[in-house]
This record gives sequence, structure tokens and C-alpha cells, in this order.
Amino acid sequence: MKPIDNLSSQFNFREANPQDRGEIIGIHNSHVRELNALNSHGFLLAATTEQEILDQINHQTQYFVAVHQDLETNHKVIGFLALSQPKISPNFLNQIIWKDDSGQNKILSDQHFYIKIVATHPENMGKGVAQFLYKSLYETFPNSFFSTFIVSRPISNNRSILFHEKQGFYSVGTLKRESFLEFKNYESVLMVKEI
Repeated sequence: MKPIDNLSSQFNFREANPQDRGEIIGIHNSHVRELNALNSHGFLLAATTEQEILDQINHQTQYFVAVHQDLETNHKVIGFLALSQPKISPNFLNQIIWKDDSGQNKILSDQHFYIKIVATHPENMGKGVAQFLYKSLYETFPNSFFSTFIVSRPISNNRSILFHEKQGFYSVGTLKRESFLEFKNYESVLMVKEI
């Protein structure tokens, strides 16, 4: 892992603005498993559009971006994350197969933030951008509880699971669905971290 201090001197973290949407869409869609035949390790299940991002923003999702300091004036986004504070229903909680009850109350708290997606421009993968985004997120939202779902079946995003474990996340449960998008017997792991 890259030293955090070095990352902070290379990148800026800020809330996304309307000019960033095209680059966010490009980064997102470059990681869609079926769209990018060159990237057999694509980890996103569906492409996105500007309208979908606008709909997400209108439903209380915040987008944050990492911009290389040297390129700030050009607005070149090198990574992004989408964050929300969802209203979780008891019905949804009951769909999760919990390892224990420790995470349930925290997920229902006002300090809970759900990380919908984190993605880095393919040219910047492995350079600490996602680590920088998370570090900046923790500084922006101190004393918070973060969660994310990572697909584990029928395809498995082991790279993301390992990355999140290195960031201090741990698994608290599994969500199983008979079908999700075009996938049958879908499962995703619920991982959490408390700051």
C-alpha cells in the first residue's frame, strides 16, 4: 500500500460537480464486466448514464472525486465514489444473513453511510487512488459507520474484498437473491467499518 501522506500530496478530494459527470460515467463504464472485453476483471454489473447519475443525486447520493493535483485545472477525474445515507427497512434487514447482530443497530443509525461504488480510472489502478478516496472520506465524515456490498456469486470480486479488508472493513453478513439483473443465485457480502 502507498503511504497516505504521499497520496495526499498527489491528489485532491472534493465533491463532484456537473462538469465531472462525463468522466465519472467513463470510469464507471470502463469497469463494467460485460462491456469491456479487454478487462475480464471488470467488477461492475451494469453500465450507467448521466440520467442515472442525476437520479441518484436527486435521491440523496453524493459523488466525490479524486483529481490529480497537477491536473486540477483540467478537471481530470482519476477516481470517484458514490455515497448515500439510505433509509433501511426492517424487511431489507431481514433479507441479510447476519454473522451476528452487532452491525444491525449501527446500520440503522444516523452515522451510517453506504458506499455504493468506488472506482478508479483504469490508467490509475494500483496507484493508491481508491485508498486516498477512502482516507479522505473518513476525514470528511468522522465518527461514522460505513458499509458496502461486494458481489461474491455467481462472480466474485475478490480484489475488492481484499482491498476492503486492507482498509479495515470486515464482513457482517450476506445478501442472497434468486436473481439480480441477469444473474441467478446472486450473493453479495456486506462489509462494514467504523471510524
